[in-house]
Amino acid sequence: MRQFFKFAVFALSLLLLQGASKMDYLIDGVPLPADLLPSANASSKFSGVWIGSWDGVLKHILVVESIAADGAAKVIYAVADHPRGRFKRAWKRRDAVVNEDSLTVNGENFSATYRLSTTGRLAATFGNDSGFAIMIRQEFGQLAKPGANIAWSAGEHLMLPTDLIENGKPVRLETVLYKPAGNGPFPLAIINHGSTGYGNDKNLFANTWVNPWLADFLNERGWMVAFPQRRGRGKSDGLYDEGFAEDRSKGYTCDPKRSLAGADRALRDIESAIAALRRRPDISDASVLLSGTSRGGILSTAYAGLHPRQVHGVINFVGGWIGEGCYSSRTVNRALFTKGSAFPTPMLWLYGHDDPYYSMPHSRKNFDGFRKAGGVAKFVEVNVAGRNNGHSVVAIPPLWIAEVTNYLASISAQPKE
Repeated sequence: MRQFFKFAVFALSLLLLQGASKMDYLIDGVPLPADLLPSANASSKFSGVWIGSWDGVLKHILVVESIAADGAAKVIYAVADHPRGRFKRAWKRRDAVVNEDSLTVNGENFSATYRLSTTGRLAATFGNDSGFAIMIRQEFGQLAKPGANIAWSAGEHLMLPTDLIENGKPVRLETVLYKPAGNGPFPLAIINHGSTGYGNDKNLFANTWVNPWLADFLNERGWMVAFPQRRGRGKSDGLYDEGFAEDRSKGYTCDPKRSLAGADRALRDIESAIAALRRRPDISDASVLLSGTSRGGILSTAYAGLHPRQVHGVINFVGGWIGEGCYSSRTVNRALFTKGSAFPTPMLWLYGHDDPYYSMPHSRKNFDGFRKAGGVAKFVEVNVAGRNNGHSVVAIPPLWIAEVTNYLASISAQPKE
């Protein structure tokens, strides 16, 4: 999925960081000055060192050095080299203002706001909704240790044992788990990843997909959030085989039979991940909230129809199985969405204009077919800035926060037992 990020504005702002003094610390690629002094003000919820990454790609450290009684603060804002070479790593001291549960850093052509989440993390927004990050507090001494293994997000990476067997061997699925505050047991939310574009770049198979902002949003509301990586994706065992052509180098197939067989395989992976996670003592027996983007959205919809008693609700971000470039896209996508029509609870579907895979008319027709088959859902259209960015809805929290908040309230705050 194409991440939405206004790099031109971001790069211009970061030019202001260049020319900083000699880098005396290098924290996993992020520079910091030797004379940094994290605030020791224990009465401030913002004091200390915070780490995260803008849109999951750009490592970022915020050091809150001091906070005055009137809320005036001094911070160090630092970033690593941009992964696509658009600017170099740098740091700069900046003025900031603390106002109740938010800290705002402003400067010429620069603005970043950090909202304190009830999870104890910071939900950060760069500029005018140009970038997003979830920041976690860390001890600087631990970060600065030589060879330190730094976790840039709050997610716990697990190799989840499942009941899946492939080539006579048990399959483990890499799963990233985000825990809410407290001891639990917690209701479970499963967030399902999408495809890899056209399926013809093996390098993308190894990427582990998460969305820390969505995880933190649901953690705040008491959900344990899991991002299972299906077979052959991320670090998961097994073969990634979700509807490929006979010649796998050609990527995903348009053949309906092979494509739908791949979807069935993916649905088995989700079922196995849910069953394995339910064995954890910190996860309750309550019904599961399902969500996902692209292929993950249509899989969440189909799974709910196949297992309605297991599922609390469904949030479908730009769901679809194969893009409109395939002659069979209408047939295949309609078949999978129809599976979800048996789910009695209303769903939430969110789609962006100018989606390079699923145009709005195509998605609207899928929705109409879903409803004619008996499905119940609210369809929401959103505008995403930038060309061909309509597939990136889940990456831009302001596009979905209000709708998802209202949806969760509408299906009740407490999961069904």
